[in-house]
Amino acid sequence: MNNTIILYDQKISSNKDMLVPFSDTGAILKFVSENSQPVVHFWVTPPTVILGMQDKRLNNIIPSLEMLSDKEYLFYLRNSGGLGVVTDSGILNFTIFLPDKDNLQIDDAYEKMYSILKSAFSDQIKTGEITNSYCPGTYDLSINGKKFAGISQRRSGNAVAIMAYISINGDQKKRSQLMKDFYEIGNFPKHKNIDFPEIDIHCMENLDQLLGQELTIDQAKQKIINVLIANKYNIDKEEFFIIQNSLPYREAFNATLKDLINRNQTLLGEK
Repeated sequence: MNNTIILYDQKISSNKDMLVPFSDTGAILKFVSENSQPVVHFWVTPPTVILGMQDKRLNNIIPSLEMLSDKEYLFYLRNSGGLGVVTDSGILNFTIFLPDKDNLQIDDAYEKMYSILKSAFSDQIKTGEITNSYCPGTYDLSINGKKFAGISQRRSGNAVAIMAYISINGDQKKRSQLMKDFYEIGNFPKHKNIDFPEIDIHCMENLDQLLGQELTIDQAKQKIINVLIANKYNIDKEEFFIIQNSLPYREAFNATLKDLINRNQTLLGEK
């Protein structure tokens, strides 16, 4: 496998760009699949709730969305399963795209991300579902029982995207309370077929608090990059902008963006 990793360090600064990271994900997956070239993607957003496909099935979703708007949160529906998460300036979204997905089974891919984050931040990090968190999953990451991150993955063609949502700093209890309110409003009366989370706002914490040290988003990115360098990867910070302007990339990006817009028009058209 190519030992150079192309770095894409992105910041979403306005609501018109909120669908861009997941559109990039579709395009990067296609690029990595066709070129066997690993890519790392960092992205940070304004206050936003990213909904999963299961959230569409909430019994009372429209008042939940209105509550998010009232609190001045952007929201949109991503093109993958699972449940909602809150992102803001204290949340680092980190994806590593790898080729040859058939040689990297599902659990192996999760373990690869776990290994990177454990090496970057603390050997105290454990995996295992934190059931009363928002967007709980088997590969939740925690320290002393407090969740600070979750991992998911998406596979397409010959590539896999392993995605981590990492609470670095900020007001984690406020985020948890927002999602608690979202589900309590949206899942009334209680859904018979889906167990939406009953959120305990004390079961999640930021990484800076768990480590007992100041930690910025930029410092967190650098710690991850240092791990990749220690694992003999070269980091290319220039090439992505050439790839991004290529015709195959733009076509894949636009196709994914069109799908996302259609999904969100369906969601918002119900309001």
